[in-house]
Amino acid sequence: MKTTRPPSMIIKSSMVSPNIFLAMFAAVLGIVSASGPHKYPAIPPTVHIATPIFTDVYDATLLFTPNVIQDFVPGPFGDRSFVGFLGGNLTDSKTGALVGRILPGVGGEFGLISNVNGKFYTDVSVIIQWKDDHKFAFLKGQGIGSLGNFSSSTFYARMETDSTSRQHLANRALLLSIVVLPPTASPPNSTLAFFKLSMKSNPDGTFSG
Repeated sequence: MKTTRPPSMIIKSSMVSPNIFLAMFAAVLGIVSASGPHKYPAIPPTVHIATPIFTDVYDATLLFTPNVIQDFVPGPFGDRSFVGFLGGNLTDSKTGALVGRILPGVGGEFGLISNVNGKFYTDVSVIIQWKDDHKFAFLKGQGIGSLGNFSSSTFYARMETDSTSRQHLANRALLLSIVVLPPTASPPNSTLAFFKLSMKSNPDGTFSG
């Protein structure tokens, strides 16, 4: 059996005044404003979050396979990079002393050149062997940068290592900034790059409530 509404329950859009819609819209805005950020401060006085401070730890010289700017595979999200490492050295940022070497043939850069904004979204994995205790470290980083005659990017990194003297690096946030030189400034059959690894040195946030 078909049910119909009484004519008195049907409201035609042509019968509703635009002023009514404006009044309803203003009322909704008033509710949102009253319950918005004025009620809850962005960061209350009981929460303390300091601006992160990073201290340089290591500098590195790194050799990629040649033609890293051209070695990309088209995909649904952009052009994917498959670039391997030929090796490299890791030095102390303060003293310049050799502390480790970057192993060739493992890890690499697997970033993506976005087909939306043209930015290079890095995805790098590096394997390090320390000079003093011969232990290994896995360094993983993801960030954003740009490509051109040379490539540069900065990204968040984390480290996993069984080296006893470097557990502070495994327990801290790390930043890695890299510059990849053009072929004209690189050795034959390779691409030269330099990166700097920094560690967050100030404490994390606290709550005193």
